[in-house]
Amino acid sequence: MTISNLVKYTSFFALTLICCLTTAVFNWDRRLVHTSTDSAPKPMFYTRRHQDILKFSSSNIKTSSVAYTAKKSDKIFIPTYQSVKDAHHTKYTDNDVTEKGNVGMIDGGKTLIALKNADKHVKVGDFFSVIIEARDSKDQHRVKGGDFLFATIRVTKGHSAGKIIDFNNGTYEVIFFAAWAGKATIEITVVHSSETVDYIESELWSTEQRIGWNGNFRANSKKSEHTLCRFTKVTATDKCVYSHPRALGKTVFLCDKPVNLSCETLFSIKSSSSYVEDVFSKLYTSHRSLYDKSVTYARLTNGISSININSSDDQSTLGILEKIWLPECKPDMPIPLSDGFWTGSIWTSLQCKAKQWTGPEIIQCIKEKQLIFMGDSTTRQWAEGMLELTNVTKSIYTSRPTTKQIRHHSDIMTFDFYFHPYSIGSVQHRYRVGKWEYEVLDNLNSSACNYVIMVSPWAHYSQWTKESVIERLRLLRETLIRFMKRCPNAQVLMKTPHPRNHKSKTSLLYSSDKILYDIYELYYKLFSGLGIHIIDIWDMNLAYPHTNTIHMPMKVIYQELFLMFSHICTGVLTAI
Repeated sequence: MTISNLVKYTSFFALTLICCLTTAVFNWDRRLVHTSTDSAPKPMFYTRRHQDILKFSSSNIKTSSVAYTAKKSDKIFIPTYQSVKDAHHTKYTDNDVTEKGNVGMIDGGKTLIALKNADKHVKVGDFFSVIIEARDSKDQHRVKGGDFLFATIRVTKGHSAGKIIDFNNGTYEVIFFAAWAGKATIEITVVHSSETVDYIESELWSTEQRIGWNGNFRANSKKSEHTLCRFTKVTATDKCVYSHPRALGKTVFLCDKPVNLSCETLFSIKSSSSYVEDVFSKLYTSHRSLYDKSVTYARLTNGISSININSSDDQSTLGILEKIWLPECKPDMPIPLSDGFWTGSIWTSLQCKAKQWTGPEIIQCIKEKQLIFMGDSTTRQWAEGMLELTNVTKSIYTSRPTTKQIRHHSDIMTFDFYFHPYSIGSVQHRYRVGKWEYEVLDNLNSSACNYVIMVSPWAHYSQWTKESVIERLRLLRETLIRFMKRCPNAQVLMKTPHPRNHKSKTSLLYSSDKILYDIYELYYKLFSGLGIHIIDIWDMNLAYPHTNTIHMPMKVIYQELFLMFSHICTGVLTAI
C-alpha cells in the first residue's frame, strides 16, 4: 500500500468516526432524561437543552409588566404566562423534526407524558413541568401542534390548572404550580385533536344558521302563526328582518314571513331544539371520526400520572403565600403563569391580591356605587350570589320586573341585572325582552358616575358564526369606550367564559369548549389596554373538583364574586 493510499484510508476512517460520534451525541441530545419512579417512557423529540427550565423568579424572568420585575429580596414573583411562552418559543423551539409517513390523530393511550427535570425534588412553591409527546394510534410521533388540551393537578385538599405551551411540532409543555404538599394526581385531557380544531376553526364556526328560533306572531289571543327565525348576514325581501346595528352590525334576526300577519306582530320567540338537533346531528354524522371518543375528552394514560410534592417547616402553603408578591387587583392585568389554586372550597388567586369577603365588607364596598350586570344566565348567577352574600334575596326591595331582569334598590345597594336579548333555552319569552349593553349604558345619566359595570356575553354565542361574534364584541367595545369617555371614574369589568358540560354528542359541536376558549381569547384581544378589569375565571372553573357545567355550584360563584370585589373594592378594610 502506498503512502498516499494509506493517508487516504486513514482520513476516511477518521471522518467516519467523527460522523458516528456526532450522530450519537445528537441523538442523545434529543432525549429527555427521565429518572422518575413511575418508569414512564422517554419522549424522543424533546431536546436536552429544554431541561434548563427557567427558575421562575424575579432574578431571571423578564415580563411585560415592570411591577413583576421589581426587586424585593424576600419575595417570590409570579411571571406572566406570555413571557414564559415567548422565552420558550424564541429560545427552545425545535424545528428539525420532519414528518415520516401518514401520521394519524393524537391517541390518548400512545401519547407520552414525562416529568421534566425528574431528578429534582418538587417542593411547595415550585413550578414544575411535564412534557407531552403526541403520538398516533400506530405509535408514530406527530410533528404538528394545535391539539386542544386541558391540564389539572389534584391532591386530597387542593386542585389547580396548568398552563400549556405548544411547540407546534407535536411536543407540549405543561407548567403547574405546586401549592400543597402530598401526592398530586396529574390529569391531561385531549379535548380535541388538532384535526378537529382545524375543522372547528375553518368550517364549523363559519357555518351560518346553526341555531333557530320558533317565532310566534300574534295579532290577538285567537290569531297567531309560527315561523322559523335565525341569525344571518343575508337579508331577503320575502322575510321579516329585525336589525340592531349598534349591537350586531350587519348581523340580522330573520324570520320567515307569516301568511296572514305582519312582521310587526312578532310576539315571542323560543329556540328550537328540534332545529338545533337536526342541524348538529348532520354535522356530527358527516364528521364523526373527528369526535371519536379516543380523541374527544380523552385522558392521556401513557406515562407519569402523579408526583410527590415535598414540604418543610418553612414551606407550607401558608408560608409560601406569605412570600409571594402579588399586585393589587386592577385593570389590564396580564395572565400569570398560574391563575391560582383551590384549597377545599377556597380559591387563592395568584393574579392579584384577592381575599375572602364577608357580607358587611361587601356592603361597605358597594354602598356608594351603582352596580349594573349585563350578560347571560351565568351572570344571573352572579346577581343571585350577590343578593345572597348581602342577605337581601328576600328583601321587599328585590324584584324581578321581567324574566330577564333582577333589581334591588335600597340603602344597602343599587343594583340591576339585565339579560341580553335573543337567549337560547327551553323557555319561551317575549320578543326583545332583555337589553343590549348600549341601550343601558348610553342612557345612564348620573353626574356622579359612580357605576360598576360588568358585562359577560358568551354562553349563547358559540352557535353564532365567528364573524358575527367578533362584530358583536367589537360593537360592545365601542359602547364601553363611549361610556368610559363619559364616565372615566366608573369601573368596567368583563367576566370571561369557562368550560361547560356536554350532555350529548351533538352538544360537542353546538357548545364547543374550543369556541368558548376562542371567545375567551377574543376578550383579551379586544378589551385589553382599555382600563377594563377582566375577571378571568377559566382556570378557576376548570380546576374545581366538579364536572364542568354551564351553571357551576354556588361555591364557585362566591369565589368568582370575591375576585370581582377584590378588583372594585381595593382599600376596603378587612374588618368592619
